Amino acid sequence: MYIHHGKGLGGAPLSLYYLIKNLDKTKYEPVVLFLHNSPVVDLYKQNNIKIAGILNINDFSHTNIYWYRWYHAKYFAKACLDSLKTYIYVANKYLKEIKPDIVHLNTSSLIAWAHAAKKNNIPVITHVREPLSEGYFGLRRNFVKKSVLKNSTFIVPISQNDAKPWAKSNKINIIYNPVDHNKFNKHIDKNDFLQKYNLDLNEPKILFLGGLSQEKGTLIAFKIFEQLLLIMPEAKLIVAGYFDLNLSSKYSLKKYFVRNRYNLKVKNILENIKENIVFTGPITNVEQAIAACDVLINPFTVSHFSRPIIEAGFMSKPVIASRIAPLDEIIIHGVTGYLIDTNNIGVWVEKLYGLLTNKKLNETLGKNAYELCNKTFTVDMHVSKIENLYDKCY
Repeated sequence: MYIHHGKGLGGAPLSLYYLIKNLDKTKYEPVVLFLHNSPVVDLYKQNNIKIAGILNINDFSHTNIYWYRWYHAKYFAKACLDSLKTYIYVANKYLKEIKPDIVHLNTSSLIAWAHAAKKNNIPVITHVREPLSEGYFGLRRNFVKKSVLKNSTFIVPISQNDAKPWAKSNKINIIYNPVDHNKFNKHIDKNDFLQKYNLDLNEPKILFLGGLSQEKGTLIAFKIFEQLLLIMPEAKLIVAGYFDLNLSSKYSLKKYFVRNRYNLKVKNILENIKENIVFTGPITNVEQAIAACDVLINPFTVSHFSRPIIEAGFMSKPVIASRIAPLDEIIIHGVTGYLIDTNNIGVWVEKLYGLLTNKKLNETLGKNAYELCNKTFTVDMHVSKIENLYDKCY
């Protein structure tokens, strides 16, 4: 039984989807339980993956991507209450109904499910897909860390960086996220995408898949692009993902909130570069967007894995990304792309300009990226390693 926590169609549900679709069905019978309804549920149903239910309850999130800060008090309270309810009766109800041989948790935040499964003597695989947050005092981090270690049969971080809290444990098995090379390949047609967004084939095109996100570095991406336009005014920046500045009235106290202050900074730069930006909104045809671009940029401000870097690699596209873990595990600096500190805007512009003007350099780094991905991030390799863990549970 797989349990998925999130609401969006991101890396975690896609990695789980690839795993389930490619499992040996003569040995394993997958069933998925969702905490929330989302487009992911439709994707799984459309591909005949058995869904056990949608619970509408929260997990105990404490990762770099999302953790409860002081101003999230009511959400934190609900997460605690939902986790308690899960441990006391929700998890037991579904464990008794489904009778799984193995429980595979798609995040470290599902600690209540791990407790309940272990109590019922069911092996637990905990997938660690984001680094644990430091938080304020480390209390919640330590709680999640100990809970995962105590209740998991195996712990599966998706990078060496994500494995650090349990580095000394023999339960650790680092298995990188996979990408379907049949979907992401350099032969994908880009013409429909170019036509839809009125893009010229010969224009230098940069792709940023972060939408409006402080963690994914929207403000940094805009600062880089603003400087690039000074030397390459014909360049286009394609911004995919949710993008709603949602700025409160100037008379509202909300303008002082952290998120609003960030959005205001983004808005101020956007005024200078908006004529050269194409906003796509959320997209499902990511492979066409990558095919249409010359370079992918990934200026993360928070440490977490990036599936688009691997997707771009399988499509022979170079990537420029932040010099933070675990991106340094999936990009070889100067060989498959570049890793640059986010405060070195000038270096970003220099490397970006080089990849947009030097076709041979672009193709060489793209070819190297493809070779790295083909050796490290295939679906077959991923599934084989996971199935090996399942077999070890018995």
